[in-house]
Amino acid sequence: MNIHTPFVLDLVVPIHGNLPLNRLFFETLVQNTRSHFRLFVIDNHSPDESGEYFRQQKGDGFEVFVIQNDVNRCYPVSMNQGIALTNSPVVGLLNNDIVVGPEWDLPLVEFLRSGTGDIASPIGLEHLPEKSLEEFLFYRWKLILKKTYSPDPFLNYQKKIHAMYGDFSFFSKQITGKFQNSVFPGIMGHCHLVSRSLLEKIHGLDVRLQAADWDLYLTAARMVEQGSLRELPMILGSSWVHHFIRATDRKKDREPFSCEHPPHRSPEEKWGVEAIRNYWPFLEQRPGFRKTPIRKLSKWLIKNKAKYYLKNPNLCALLSWKID
Repeated sequence: MNIHTPFVLDLVVPIHGNLPLNRLFFETLVQNTRSHFRLFVIDNHSPDESGEYFRQQKGDGFEVFVIQNDVNRCYPVSMNQGIALTNSPVVGLLNNDIVVGPEWDLPLVEFLRSGTGDIASPIGLEHLPEKSLEEFLFYRWKLILKKTYSPDPFLNYQKKIHAMYGDFSFFSKQITGKFQNSVFPGIMGHCHLVSRSLLEKIHGLDVRLQAADWDLYLTAARMVEQGSLRELPMILGSSWVHHFIRATDRKKDREPFSCEHPPHRSPEEKWGVEAIRNYWPFLEQRPGFRKTPIRKLSKWLIKNKAKYYLKNPNLCALLSWKID
């Protein structure tokens, strides 16, 4: 493998164990990514064979590099470590607890390569163009996530995806078809593609913030306001990626982060509450936001609807979507 071979897409993913989830992540990544890509795996002292698993992966259209750390590095430090090794025009910052939909990469890469913008994310459970659908899917997944479908961890993850969507590929194609023309400001922390030119401008991620997606969006929003960036980070309805959301091991005895930078700060500490209120695109996540009684009732109804329809695995039929 030659790290200097030109690719259009470089992907960086930090890991700390959880081989079954890493397997599912990688298998669907290879299956559903159409661009030739290089994957830079930052192995943060995994307690299992995850690093070795990635080292063994070879195939057409992709290359895998494993960077071994002897301690558990935090998210922004890990990402910067991988970013420093990339040289493609488009760099993807990924979590390992995701399942990508068919051709997820194509609209995101095109968005950046065409010069339309510098940061692009797929739609997913956390953010959709339709709020009621977003909440229905989100609560449905929260219920499924709590269940155990198999004693085998890998099969358990697979069965959860099936319980959620039925045919995941079919669902992905249906929902991206439904929202293919939707583009709205935002960022998905678990999966976003960034132009090399922007990464060079900002000199990578700020290691002081573990909430690096918030900081990246806020940085870009300020640059747009100042005229040094053309477009806000955007979420594209033509790309779908499932996020497991806290499916990774978060036990109390998990190895703590070992980094040389000062302690992490919150976005509020760096940016201030007012700046976040002005820049952050998702109203209900802004500091000080309070839900109205009607809004609380609406969410309660959607939660109960998700619970009522939980046993129906055919999500596309449930939502009355039709093939064009």
